[in-house]
Order: sequence, then C-alpha cells, then structure tokens
Amino acid sequence: MRRSGLGVVARVLLATGGAYVVTSSTLAAFCIVLFASGVPRVDAVAMGTILGFILYLCLILWVFSSRKPWRILAMFILAIASENCMTFVIGHGH
Repeated sequence: MRRSGLGVVARVLLATGGAYVVTSSTLAAFCIVLFASGVPRVDAVAMGTILGFILYLCLILWVFSSRKPWRILAMFILAIASENCMTFVIGHGH
C-alpha cells in the first residue's frame, strides 16, 4: 500500500475510533457535571447524548480537514486523559 493509502487508513481509524472514544469520555464527564449541578439524571443523559452526536460529527470533520493527523491524535489522548481524570474526581462518591 502506498504512503497516501496508509494516511487515508490512519485518518479513517482516527476519525471513527478516536472520535468515538473522545466523544464517549466527554459525554460521561458532561453528564456527571450536569448531574452534580442539580439537573435530573434523565435530562442530563438526554442533553449529553444530543450534544455527543454533534461533537462526534465535529471531531470527524476535524480529523479529515487537518493537515497533520498526529496533532489530532495527541489532542485526543490529552482530552481522553483529562476527561477521565475529571470524571473520577467529580464522580467519586456519586
């Protein structure tokens, strides 16, 4: 496979898998923050799910519009790590 073919495969994997993981960790953190601030659990999950679809679409578009996918990979790793830490700290005890 040529170099450009590997780049396309890498972008597709980053867009589908990476954006999914970032969206799911963001969704979990967002729902925990909303629930901790007094929003009923059902409303927090519904609002988070709707915003999750929008975020997933934006992340996929960002992956394919970027010139350097390695920067996006680094940003995805940073976002996943920070959101999981925030979810652990805020959600601990709920």
